[in-house]
Amino acid sequence: MRLTNILLKIVFFLIVLIISYIFIVKFDEIKYHAEKLINDYKIDKIIVPDYKIYNKDYNFKTVHETNNFVPMNMDDLKNIYYTVLNNGWDSFTFYCPKDYKECTDAVKTLADGKYIELINNYVSPFNSYIKYNTYIIGEDKINLTVEKLYTKDEIDKLESFMDKFINDNNINKENPTIDDIKIIHDYLVKNITYDKDYKNGDKTVSNKATTAIFNGVAICSGYTDAIAMFLDKLNIPNFKVTTEDHVWNLVYFDNKWNHIDVTWDDDEVNKDNNYNFFMIDTDKLFEIDKLKHNFEINDYLELN
Repeated sequence: MRLTNILLKIVFFLIVLIISYIFIVKFDEIKYHAEKLINDYKIDKIIVPDYKIYNKDYNFKTVHETNNFVPMNMDDLKNIYYTVLNNGWDSFTFYCPKDYKECTDAVKTLADGKYIELINNYVSPFNSYIKYNTYIIGEDKINLTVEKLYTKDEIDKLESFMDKFINDNNINKENPTIDDIKIIHDYLVKNITYDKDYKNGDKTVSNKATTAIFNGVAICSGYTDAIAMFLDKLNIPNFKVTTEDHVWNLVYFDNKWNHIDVTWDDDEVNKDNNYNFFMIDTDKLFEIDKLKHNFEINDYLELN
């Protein structure tokens, strides 16, 4: 009996030692695996919206859509941000995986950096944002919300106008030509006046295509959104290019990228040069003007 008690005490002591070893020596490892298990569970529960609205289905080089919402580096994060915006999702939540320790810091860098503005250039103007909000909740939960620039009512009116314009002008919607693009370009140049008195926050909202089309007044972003919407209607790949104080369009046509700057082709801005900035390459663009059009070409991989 005495021997049994001794053996029981020895066994109990060994169990205590093993448990102590596990929880003291291996505590960090146990904690890591427990947190990873919880994190994996959260990732499995990511809800991906089942709709796409005004999505640009084109394989750009600078930005890419993704089905992988478990980021492991900055490029993965950029692709998530682009996918949310390009698909017109109003909100999306994903989680930083345990193995990507720099994830939340990278999210902060991305949210505060110029890349958010860059990806806005590659989506439909109907999906472009006033604010693209990033919320970091706890240590790993990332919530994105998009406040869009155009309301549904504005989009409906613009779509109706464009459909009628395309039909009335016999524009070939299935296989558009350079002349079809020119008809749209010429209409915008003729019917929009540059708003020289615009101030940021002005009630005329001259930075939007609605004011450009229906009020005949705009600044460069209004011109640019207007022609981008038409190009999207015709399924012509395009994106916007921005500098600190100007924006214009790049258009893929005839197997090459061409610049169109409707603003600078407008007589209100540059007298009697309506086609100086119509479907020209980058060398020609810089030859004509490298002050307002001196953009960061390396940001746009399509041109490299």
